Amino acid sequence: MTKSNQPELLPDELAWAEGGHASDVVLTAMADGQAEIVPAAVLAHVEGCRTCTTHLGNAALLSLHTGRELALLATESEAAARAPMPRLAIVLGLLVAVLGILPSALDASPDIGTAKTFATHDVPLLANGLSTLARRLLEPGSSVGLVLTYGAAALVILMALALVRLLPKKEVSR
Repeated sequence: MTKSNQPELLPDELAWAEGGHASDVVLTAMADGQAEIVPAAVLAHVEGCRTCTTHLGNAALLSLHTGRELALLATESEAAARAPMPRLAIVLGLLVAVLGILPSALDASPDIGTAKTFATHDVPLLANGLSTLARRLLEPGSSVGLVLTYGAAALVILMALALVRLLPKKEVSR
């Protein structure tokens, strides 16, 4: 802004494009409602030039679509931020994991010694391993968490591809 509260006008090298038409900067400014920064000579040219008026209309439509899409993205991100944490899915996942470890914990034999060995040796070993993993993941500058994340993503993709290949093909009824 200048001292007289008038906005600073665009310089001529930004206002004009090749061929003597208004530049994209000018057309975008006008489409966004900032015509006060456009020099009067360029405004007069746009009003009288069919090519520039067409480009101005396209820029205005693009501005409207962009504004609408940004508003939609903001609404979606707010809705995602308000979404509740899937506690039931987490609890069910942990339950499935515990049920998956039970066969190796109880083993096929009804020997009490196996359960005792599991409780006194295997559980502390598992806890130590999990605590070491947690420390490595939380260590500043560690790439272990990144590798695990991408490894898990690759495993999920491979499992999805395997399922798609194994599932029977269904014919579409006509």
